[in-house]
Amino acid sequence: MTVPPTYFLHELGPQAQKMSKECGNERMAMMLQYVALGSMVVMTGLAASQVLREAFGSPDNGRGRGRSR
Repeated sequence: MTVPPTYFLHELGPQAQKMSKECGNERMAMMLQYVALGSMVVMTGLAASQVLREAFGSPDNGRGRGRSR
């Protein structure tokens, strides 16, 4: 089972799922499923934070309790 490394987080989940189906070791398959699930959770969090940032603005835009200079 040789797979070229992935350099993008959004490709990690599907790649890990595919690898878990192809490997013969049950423990390795379970770990790869955890990797796939974790990367999907991280991607969901990143997408949600981007949506909230676009909807309400970035916290470093000069308003709020930022560091004063």
